[in-house]
Amino acid sequence: MKHPPRSRQLRPPRKEPVRKELKYYGMAACQAIWQTRPQDVIRIYLLESRTRECGGMLKWAAAQRKAYHIVAEDDLQKLTESIHHQGICMLAREPEPFVFADLLEELEDDARPLMLAFLDGVENPHNLGAIMRTCAHFGIGYILGEAGKLPSASPSACRVAEGGAEHVKLISVKDRHKTIRELQALGFSILTTAARGESLYQHHFNKRSLLIMGAEVSGVSRAMQTLADKTLMIPGSGAVESLNVASAFSIVAGEFVRQTMTSRQGHGGKGARKFAKQRTS
Repeated sequence: MKHPPRSRQLRPPRKEPVRKELKYYGMAACQAIWQTRPQDVIRIYLLESRTRECGGMLKWAAAQRKAYHIVAEDDLQKLTESIHHQGICMLAREPEPFVFADLLEELEDDARPLMLAFLDGVENPHNLGAIMRTCAHFGIGYILGEAGKLPSASPSACRVAEGGAEHVKLISVKDRHKTIRELQALGFSILTTAARGESLYQHHFNKRSLLIMGAEVSGVSRAMQTLADKTLMIPGSGAVESLNVASAFSIVAGEFVRQTMTSRQGHGGKGARKFAKQRTS
């Protein structure tokens, strides 16, 4: 079904926000930042045992006059406030913000199968990191959530995402009901998951689908459930009450890709592809 193109309105130039400088850690996370947005790298700290593995990064840092320091294990733990640093810490600016209006513009130019994620009360950074990793694997370029409740891509979440955070855009929206209605008008089918509903493996996915995932204990809020076109159930043995939210998201996302893989290439949208910039020399 074709939808009439939205009229393009010239928006006033966006005021560039001041981006925070964060101490990212984890080998895959730091490598991904260097590869996709090297201009945001400020300083690198690493253990001597990691210098050979990071040789290309250090050579680049020297050429770009970016400072790097060989530090001791105790110092790296203090820098990252974590024992899970994996031998490296990178001081870098957080990604440039991406807003819902930007997503709407990109949707106009992308007719391929597309899944979006909407997190409803999912605030644990490890769950966010796992979901971002799944999104990157399946080419899902956007995660939406209500402003003030959608967690940020913190260094902890980015470590769990294993580099996936650099290929996914987080979009905070002020009015989640209005957002859902706008996406429905653009042909998106709105889906939720619950212990009861249509079996995931009997559901035929719409070409454009938005999947709402709820918090671990409470699940999808009643207000969001009323906006859904369909509630999906992941069949199981019944030995446990439910799956972890990140695990459930992975299963549903994988089934969406399986059903649409014949017509999807580089799934994720124009912006998601631009977001993965090539490393500079």
